[in-house]
Amino acid sequence: MTQSIEQLRALYQAGLYFFSPENLLTHNSGCIIEGLLDLGIKVRANTAEITSRDVSKPLVNTDKASLVAQPSAGYAAFVIDISHSNAYVPLESLRGGRLAYLTNSDISLFCDVPEPFPLFAVHESRFAKKGGKRFALAFGPSNGLIAATENRIPFEHRKLTALRNFRPTFSQSVRGLLDIAFVPHLQKHMPVDASLLSPTDYLQSMMNSQLCLAYGGDFYTSQSNNTWLQSKQPDVFKVHTFASFKDKALVMRWDSWRFWESLMAGCVTVHLDFEKYGFDLPELPKPWVHYAPIDLDDLKGSVEAILDHQKQWPEIAEQGRIWGITHYAPKPTATRFLNQLL
Repeated sequence: MTQSIEQLRALYQAGLYFFSPENLLTHNSGCIIEGLLDLGIKVRANTAEITSRDVSKPLVNTDKASLVAQPSAGYAAFVIDISHSNAYVPLESLRGGRLAYLTNSDISLFCDVPEPFPLFAVHESRFAKKGGKRFALAFGPSNGLIAATENRIPFEHRKLTALRNFRPTFSQSVRGLLDIAFVPHLQKHMPVDASLLSPTDYLQSMMNSQLCLAYGGDFYTSQSNNTWLQSKQPDVFKVHTFASFKDKALVMRWDSWRFWESLMAGCVTVHLDFEKYGFDLPELPKPWVHYAPIDLDDLKGSVEAILDHQKQWPEIAEQGRIWGITHYAPKPTATRFLNQLL
């Protein structure tokens, strides 16, 4: 049963402690901490350092040093941020409260934490499950990003431009495929801006553009029938073993800061179809209501569908921002997180 905010405050009166083995918390820990502070719940951590993107960084106006304390028993819950190793760290010695794990890793799909400990993970897929007690996390917008995009340019005054300003990185085969087979179709109908910008210029450009290409990810093929890997590298094979795996391949590491930055900036956010490709979140966005979906089976048709919905672009952009704040701003994210910990 979902608890009210007042009930959660009482249940977590002793506070939560966030621990990073590398002394570097990640974006999701920072956003949850922001939400806990908004709820009036005590938070402590073993470090004041948080890694994120400049425009999405959480806790920018918080005295993070005041949150730092040595780990000790007595907190209502301990959250272990294992994003950097993406591997289970046995810390059951932290007695006195609930113990949970969190990963913000690009390869979170392969993370495995033994029961009964819950794992909160980004990039979750309905098509591949490791088993155990897993909860899907979104990257989500920080309070700073929400505030920075409050005074955005009205949609009708924006440039008819699609932003595609991805910095080159490895393991982004989805973007590579769409550069080959989707972007050329889109360019026939509108400019596609591929400029690499400073963080300030990037956010301003986003708030002055009507569309934003906000997809990402890597294709992954099941290794369940890889007998060579099973016999020669059994430890690696174990990492690639799932309790359930639908079909032969899927899109992994699909979430990104850009998706949430695009929503907050009030763009029409272009992304792979959440439902079709099994992307798992507590609340899924609806295609053509909150974002513009891409169907890999028909990339030319996906461009045509985006253009067919042009009259609805302002409403899609606005509803996307509302959806993102309603379900994934720090406060609702922290509220859901506390309920899932119970």
